[in-house]
Parts: sequence; structure tokens; C-alpha cells
Amino acid sequence: MYEKVLVPFDFSADSRHAIAHLTQIPGLSRVVLLHVIYTKYPKSDTVTMDPSADYARLRLEEYARSIDWQGISVRTRIEAISGGDISAVVNRVATEESASLVVMGKRGMGIIETLLIGSVASEVLRYGDRDLLLVHAPRSQKSDTQEPLEVPPLFSHLLVCTDFSAPDIVALCKEELPFASRVTLLHVVSTYDSGEGGHLNSSDAWTRLKALRDEYSSLRIPVRATVCEGDPAEEIIRHARENDVSLIVMKSAGKRGFIKNFLGSTTMNVTRNADIPVLVLKRIEPMTR
Repeated sequence: MYEKVLVPFDFSADSRHAIAHLTQIPGLSRVVLLHVIYTKYPKSDTVTMDPSADYARLRLEEYARSIDWQGISVRTRIEAISGGDISAVVNRVATEESASLVVMGKRGMGIIETLLIGSVASEVLRYGDRDLLLVHAPRSQKSDTQEPLEVPPLFSHLLVCTDFSAPDIVALCKEELPFASRVTLLHVVSTYDSGEGGHLNSSDAWTRLKALRDEYSSLRIPVRATVCEGDPAEEIIRHARENDVSLIVMKSAGKRGFIKNFLGSTTMNVTRNADIPVLVLKRIEPMTR
């Protein structure tokens, strides 16, 4: 359950769309809106005030006041940097604010951020250690509109993707997402791994996936299992589009200090190309000697 959420916010359509999803998260109690700006004034310069920082602060506070959620605290935070990566600031603030989830748009206001998955979102995904929800606003939605956003139910149909590696993603979902309305468990037998020395074949995958299905059904949530063959990322996206999936759930796990090396190409490709929200569960295991 996600009580504290960090939203990197740049006033783009995608970041506003990210905000619109938050009311669907059960148990949410605190939201921090983070806006990062580049400034030509170093922090050591206490005499000169950066007008762009002041303007951003006023604009962000005005937006926060427009959010009226019963029982949810909304706070703003401005971070001004003279160099470095915005993604590093996002990951640092997520730790400082004890956020369990980062929610952000896949595309931002800048030119670089409009290419595939935004450069900032991509780096947060790669190097962050908090669960990450990525959303993308419909192309028809403008960032300056004041009309209420139409957001489809986020947890109506989860597509939980598993490769049977540890930690078990079904156990993670039962812990973090016990409120889903419907679940499909999907395993893709990669065509690149066929033949001797390859991964599980379809028959073995079915056996293991059915066991996970029975485990998930203990939550009294309708759940079905599906096995298909092909390129994992392409099959995940195709299945999501053809089966009215509301949220793709994947994981990125690794040992502490090496999380960036364990972000699989499948997860990255799905987040780059999927046109529905993607939730990446991050789990970092302690280093063993």
C-alpha cells in the first residue's frame, strides 16, 4: 500500500495526468509535488535571488491549492540545481521524503523528454530504488486545460508479468496491490531462448503459472493465467492492448549497489513503448558476502 507518493511535476500534460491517477490509490495520505529547475546561481550565492525559482514556486503552490482531496496532504518542493541530472534529484528527494512510490509522466515539457520515454523518467527507472508508476496522457490532452481529466480505472485489470525469477512478483502484488478488480498473469516464452539450454518451455511455464494463479486467487480476485511465445516486450504490449488491460505490472530487482545492472531490457522496452500505465516494482536485496 502506498501512503506517501512523490510526483516530479513540470506542468506538462503527462505530469497533470499523473496527478489525476493518485486518487485511485487506496490509503494514500501524503503527496509531494517536486519541481526541479536549472539555475545559474550557485547555492552558495545567498545574495542573488533566482526569479525563475520564485516564479516556479508560486506557480506550483497555486496548482497545489487547486487540488482538493479529502484526507490527502499535498505539499510542494522546489529544487534548484546548477548542474547534474534531474533524475538524481528525484531519487534523492524520494528517499528524503520517505516516498514508497514515484508517479511521473513518460513525456515532459522539454525537447529531450518528448523522445520515447523521457530522459528523466528513464534515469529514474534505471537508478531509483522506489516503485515507479509511469503514465502517458492522451495526445488530445493539453497541459493548460482546466477541465477535469478523464482517467480510466487504474486497477480494474492488472497484467502481472512474470519470468518466475526471485523475488516472486505474485507475492509482491499480493502485498502491494491486494485491491485489484481483476488480474491476468502472463509469462512469455521467449523465442530467443528456444532449444537446448533455453528457458522454460510452454508446458513447464503453464505448470508454474497455474500454481501462481492458485496462490493469487486466495485474495478472492478473479485471476487467469496466460502463456504465449515471442518477443517478451512485444507480447506484453500486444496482450495489454487486446485485452483491455488498465495497468501493466513488472519488476526490477537486484542486489544493493547493482540495481542498475538488473533492469531487464524487457522492462525498459515495455516502459518505452506501452501506451497504458506501467508500474515497476523495485526490490533490492542486501549484498551477501
